Amino acid sequence: MSKAIKDNPAMFQSITDILEDICKIVCEIIRKHLPDTFNRIRVFCEILPLNQMPTTYPFPGVVLNVQVCTEGHIDANDDTICVIIPFGPHEGGELVLHEAGLVLELREGDIFIFPSSRITHFNMHFKGVRGSIVMHTDKEVKSWNINRNGWDSHMVVKN
Repeated sequence: MSKAIKDNPAMFQSITDILEDICKIVCEIIRKHLPDTFNRIRVFCEILPLNQMPTTYPFPGVVLNVQVCTEGHIDANDDTICVIIPFGPHEGGELVLHEAGLVLELREGDIFIFPSSRITHFNMHFKGVRGSIVMHTDKEVKSWNINRNGWDSHMVVKN
């Protein structure tokens, strides 16, 4: 857990509770429409110590952006796909996918899935209150999946 979560457990629990239903929907969409990707990214979540299953399953990572306007970037450390769900009363803030030549006017509650490590993306300026939930998996989880970051020989797993 991050320091912010440890310092604010009640707030983290509230956010987790709020995200639970939408995360279940996202999980089912990915399981149904992207089964190979689902099977690749779910592994890390299913082998976490102490059976800690993240609310954002099959994604271990979540970022809550509030009032953020980004510059063009590629998330080089993301593995496969990420999910973006915008929220809040706002105008503007379109998501731009540079190489695809797309400007997407995502509305509150839309679920957008794309390969963030392969496409330059950013959001346009906006008015109002704009937030987004971003779910992702870091490439670094591969090491944990393979050998528990070198700790596999020190761990005992009971079934």
